[in-house]
Formats: sequence, structure tokens, C-alpha cells
Amino acid sequence: MRDHSTPSGSGRPDGGARAPGAVPDALAPPLSRPAAPHQLPRAATFFTDRTMEITRLDAAAHENNGLTVVSGQAGVGKSALAVWWAHRMKDRFPDGQLYTDLRGYHTLPPQPPEEALHSFLLALNSPMDDLRGHLDAMSARFRSLLHGRRVLIVADNARNAEQVVPLLPGTPECCVVVTSRSDLNSLAATHGAGQVPLRPLPQRDAVELFSRVSGQTKTQQVATLISQCGRLPLTVRIVAQQSQGPEDIAALIEDLTDPDERLAVLTSADEETGMRLVLSWSYNGLTPEKAHAFRLLALHAGPDFSHASAAALLGVRTGTALRLLRALKSDNLLDEVSDRRFRFHDLIRDYARERVLAEEPEAVRDAAIRRELRFYLRCCDSVDRVLAPQRRHVPLDEDDGLPQPLPVFGFDDHTSALAWCDAEMVSLAAAVDQAMQRRMHDMAWKIPIALIYYFVVRHHHAYRHDLSAIALRAARLSHNTWAEIWAEICLGGATGEVGRHTEAATHFTNALNLSRRTGDRHWETIARYNLAWTLRVAGRYEEAYVQQQEALRQHTGEGNQRSQAISLNELATISLILGRPQRALEHLMAALPLCREAEDLLTEAAVLHQLGAASSRLEDRTAAMDWYGQAVAVRRRADDRPGLAESLVELGRLRIESNLDVAREALGEALKIMELLQDPRTEEVRSLLSSLL
Repeated sequence: MRDHSTPSGSGRPDGGARAPGAVPDALAPPLSRPAAPHQLPRAATFFTDRTMEITRLDAAAHENNGLTVVSGQAGVGKSALAVWWAHRMKDRFPDGQLYTDLRGYHTLPPQPPEEALHSFLLALNSPMDDLRGHLDAMSARFRSLLHGRRVLIVADNARNAEQVVPLLPGTPECCVVVTSRSDLNSLAATHGAGQVPLRPLPQRDAVELFSRVSGQTKTQQVATLISQCGRLPLTVRIVAQQSQGPEDIAALIEDLTDPDERLAVLTSADEETGMRLVLSWSYNGLTPEKAHAFRLLALHAGPDFSHASAAALLGVRTGTALRLLRALKSDNLLDEVSDRRFRFHDLIRDYARERVLAEEPEAVRDAAIRRELRFYLRCCDSVDRVLAPQRRHVPLDEDDGLPQPLPVFGFDDHTSALAWCDAEMVSLAAAVDQAMQRRMHDMAWKIPIALIYYFVVRHHHAYRHDLSAIALRAARLSHNTWAEIWAEICLGGATGEVGRHTEAATHFTNALNLSRRTGDRHWETIARYNLAWTLRVAGRYEEAYVQQQEALRQHTGEGNQRSQAISLNELATISLILGRPQRALEHLMAALPLCREAEDLLTEAAVLHQLGAASSRLEDRTAAMDWYGQAVAVRRRADDRPGLAESLVELGRLRIESNLDVAREALGEALKIMELLQDPRTEEVRSLLSSLL
């Protein structure tokens, strides 16, 4: 790239380099006072308020560098804003307004800066015979002509900084506004350019634009249509022109619900303007590497993605993936929604999907999807190993084909493991659906099962049920009986958790029968434990106790400490219901060292909480407060928010008589958590806390 921002070694005061064969300035004919050109194109009709962006452009016009880049995705209204603002400001620039379309994103090739300068110099009545074709000399002549004058320059639709730099005046009295689908960061770095990023219109302004163009009344149906077309000025105007009445609006809403049809609908009647066309101009200008990434990223099933999942999808290292994502963001083809997390605008994603289906073979698409699914499985398995180290884990492929180095597939603690799942949950659910659609059944059952303990911690009942149901279907389609047993147990737990105990018992019975048929003692024991649990929640306490004792005996025979602790805790729960707190205490004291040895924080916290309940029943308030306090500490470590609120409530109740301030603090913290989780017991705790104030 030629650096036009620094003076050449010739020491010329205007900073321009003399081109070979150019006429020396001293011998050039004297420059006449240029005419005042007025090249601005007609401003858009029905221009809709862009108050914040206009304010930033106004401020830039008063700054010494006077250079601003208006950037944004295709159809967002960059040119309309720049031209409208330039018309509004033209009285401040009495020496003229220059305009050029640099064709950075166009069916025609990009306009070279020599061509733009030629047009400007002609408009300024400058002799051209001695300069034609010599970029540096033309740029120097242009700066000389503008010296000391107030001229506004609009350089529309730039692809890169190289098109713009030769057009920059050297005088602070001039102002330059550049529009581009790229943010042109190099202009900010080398020339101090201000940045005015343009986003889709706010819903209210988009509805206003639609109504002014179409003449239609603002209704809820109109608001729905505007949301569907992305609130871009271009798409709003296109649907407005197609809307003669409510029946047209209803038909457009129906058409726009189909992602495969949206781009076709958002095309003008003469087919010379439309989202597919303007996006093709952006896409055709991408390097092969960026174009390939743009296509494959459309295969991601969720609404947004991390740079690590993108690396797996693309089959590249994370550093390479981040570079590509940031480059596509700079081109306004991606948004960075948070640090290293990106997403497509819906219409851009529609176009990327068209391109990947048209240009990538099915084998390439399947390989990319499977790489990302394997990445997700590895991460979910690592989460599972943190949350429940001794739980049986899903099998992983020895060679998962993932690019290296990817982030370490491990988490330091419960908080980091749960935070990863929280960020990825919507994408994980979409990925499981995608795995089923692509007949990747092994991934469709493994990922949900690896997530089960996360669902338990976060009380994600709907996700737990729906993904467990998919896991069961996938296991059956895989003809994998072992996986089918596991999925039946997971689905039984999910249905039982929401009170569908008969259905849960059916799933557990299916698992028990399958495990007996295959001779798998481990799954037979797990199924028996869960059947005992359904008996307990159904109120059949004595039967549940006997069945749970048998499950405990089998767990002990296997040497499974975690499962022993869970069964002992369940036996304690039944004992408390039956009015046997001393027996409950004995079961819990046996369970505590087992779950600690297994490093199962969730079970440990549950046991500690139950110890508080048993001690309270035995009227040992000091011991009860100590056990509840320990449960609070462990649940903080485990980031078990529902459990933490429960333990804080019980601790607060006990502290009312001994330390009112501590009681208020515990109940206040519990109330905040329960309000956030929309816990049905929130009002009860609020009333209790109010009575203490």
C-alpha cells in the first residue's frame, strides 16, 4: 500500500510525491480560484431520524481532522445518512461540496482514486493535461486547490483505505465523510478518522419510515412485518412499496417467516435493488479465505457462536478463527455481541446459507458440522466431570479430528463450568437438533446426557426433558441398547422432576427391563434407585424405603461412593417424612464422607442441608445452624443458586431468635435469588423478611 499520509523525502510542503514526468509546481500554470461545485446527489425522501449519528457527524465537522467513517452492513442506510447530512450542512461549506461513488461494493469494479480525483479536479476547474494518470501529483494538486477553503467531500461506498487516502485534503477547514461496509480502522489509526457505526433502525423509527413510504396505518401487524425484515431502511422501503393494504402486509408476514424465501421477498419490483443483490457485492469482494469462513459459519445452528466453536467448525486454530471473525466483523458481515462471541444479522445469515449450499459439497458441510459437534461434546464432557466426577461419562472419540490448539477442554471449578454452559445453552440445544437432522445420532444422544447434571443444577426442566427425549430417539435409531437405557433414565428423571411421576416410572421400568435383558448390573441398580424415588414422591414411603435399601446394597457392592451417598441421602429424606430424624441423621453421617471422597459438591450440599433439617427435628438448633451454614458455603462453591436460596432461608429462620441481623441478611440474599429465579416461594420469604423489619 502506498502511504499517502506522510510527506515524501522531497520536502514539498503539500506532502505529495512528484510523479515521473509531472510538471514541476514552479513551472505549472497558476491555479485559478476554483468554482464552487455542488455535486451532492438528491437526498432520500422520508429520511427517518438518526439523531445520535447526526450529532456525531456534527461534532466531527467541528474537529480539526474533519474525517469521519460511517460504517455498517448492506442496506442499513449509510449513503442516505451521509448525503442527507451533507445537504443539511452545505451552508457551512460555501466553497463547494464534492461527491463520488467509489463503487467499493458494486457490480462494477471499484473506482480507482485516480478516477475520483480526475472528477474532483475537473469540478474545481483545474488544468488536467499535465497530471492525468499520476496519482500523487493529482492528489497534491487537489490539496493545493483546497488549501484555505471550506469544502465538504462525501466519498461514498469505499472498499478500503487506499481508495480514500488520496482524496483527503490537507486543510483543517475541509470535512470528509466516508461511507463503507468496512469500518476502515486503518483510517482511524493513520489519519485520526472518527467512527460512526450505523445499526438497523430502532423499531419505532422503522415503523415510522414504513408508514410514510406506504401510507399504511401503524398497526401491530406492521410492527411484526418490520421486525421480520430486520429494520433495515432498504428492506423497510422494499416491503413498504409492496404494501397497498392490510392483505398485502399479511401475505408479506407469511412469506418472510420462511428463511429460504426472505431474500427473494426483499427484492424491488424491477429486481435492481434487493438484499440478495447488495449482499452479493459484499460477498464477491471477500478473499477466498474469508469467503470460505463466511459460508461455513452459516452452518452453526445457534443464534451466536464463540471463536472456539467457530475454530472447530472451520477446522482452524483459534487464533486463525478469531482473525477471520474480526475481519468479517470489520466488513460488517458479523456482529461481535460480546468479547470473542459473534453472530450474523438474520438476512446476512440467510445469504450465507444460500452460498454454503450452492458452493460447498455436502461432505464438506457434514465434516464441518461434525467438527463443531465433537467440540461441544468434549466441552460438555469436561463440564460433567467437574460437576459429578464419579458419575459415568459418555464415551468420546479417540481422534475427534479437531484442529489444535483449541482451548483446554477443562474447567477450574463449578462456576466456570456452569458459566460456559450458560453462555452456550441455546446453541447446544440447536446443535442437538441439527445432529438429529443430519443423522449424526451418536452426537444427538451423547451431548444431552453429558449435560444432565448441568440441567439439574440450573433447574432447566424444559431443556432437560426435551433434550433427553431427543437422546432417547437417537439412541434407538443408533440401535445402541446401552445408550437407550441411559437415555430412558435421563428422561424418567426429567419427567419426574416436573411431577409426571407415572410417566417417569414407565421410563425407569423400561430401563430396568433393558438392563436385566443385557445383564448390565450398573444400570439395573441406577434404574432401581430411580424407581424407589418415584415411589417416594408418589407417597408410598415404606415401599420406597425398602427399594432404596436394595439399591444401596447394590451400589455398595459396586464400590460406587457417589451412588451410595445419593441413596443414603434419599433414605434420610424418607426417614424424615416418616418421623424418624435419628435414623435420618445416621444415614446422612454415613453419606457425608462418601460424597466428599467422590468430590460431588451438589450431593455434599444436599446432605449438609438434610443434616440441618434432621438436627432441627431433634431440637439441636446449634448443630442445625452449623450444618445449614456449611450447606450455604458448599452451594456457593457449586454455584447452585436454587439450593443456596433454600439453605439461606432455613438458616435465616433459625437465626431469628439468636441473631436478628444475620437472619435478615440470610433471608434478604435468599429473596434476591428467588426473585431472579421466579421461585414460587418468593412471596412467603418476602412476608417473613417484612415481619422482621
